[in-house]
Amino acid sequence: MIQVLICWVLFMACYAPLQAQQGTTTFSFTKDTVNFGTKTYVANVKVKGFTNLISTSLGIKWDSTVLKFDSVSNFGIRLKREDNFGAAQASKGQLRFLWQEGIVGVSLKENTTLFSIHFKVIGKPNSKTNIVFDTLPFPVLIPEAIDANSNEVKLVFQNGSILVKSTGTSSVFSNQPENIRINKAYPNPFSEETTIEFNLRNAENVGIEVVDLFGKVVHREQKRFSTGKQQLILPQSVFPSSGTYFVRLSQGTSFSMQQVIYMAR
Repeated sequence: MIQVLICWVLFMACYAPLQAQQGTTTFSFTKDTVNFGTKTYVANVKVKGFTNLISTSLGIKWDSTVLKFDSVSNFGIRLKREDNFGAAQASKGQLRFLWQEGIVGVSLKENTTLFSIHFKVIGKPNSKTNIVFDTLPFPVLIPEAIDANSNEVKLVFQNGSILVKSTGTSSVFSNQPENIRINKAYPNPFSEETTIEFNLRNAENVGIEVVDLFGKVVHREQKRFSTGKQQLILPQSVFPSSGTYFVRLSQGTSFSMQQVIYMAR
């Protein structure tokens, strides 16, 4: 009997500290805003308290009418898209993440990016989606994490959101204005043609797109321009009907965008 008590005391002396040391792991997205006309958005899954873990499962949801799944990258641990991610339901706004390391725990520094999700922005102006960690339906996936002591770790989720912001008629958005920047569109509103005045750093082809409020590209072409101040004339034939449109000029990853209003006679 005494031997049993001694074993019990020794067991509790070793087991209790392990329980007390069990921490909390936080997974988070950011809340962000993108301008309408932005082609892509990268959502980073950040972690805190990722300590001595051997497995993790996450379900991620978003509104597929605002963001379209493209790919995953920027892995903070050893991951493979084909092994650790389930994108079969990505068209419906669902992504599965499953990771298991083995018996040796893995730890990451605070605010490390566990992985990044690349989206194409397809939402209309002023549309919004939350990006949330959640349980996914059949086959059921419940978010959880296990540490190297086989303990289930408490999880905290900080969900994110994306707002697709509409630009004003007179405002211009440029992601790299030193490379390409629209200065103005005139007249605006217009009925016959509008002139887009812009500055260009490099004499290269410029991608030209006209996009309606639903995100549909109604006109696309490429033209080569010289450096410095340039002009592009868009005739009424480019615009299918009266309404608000966005003119987007791009070179590589650089782009500039201007809202215009066409008023048919």
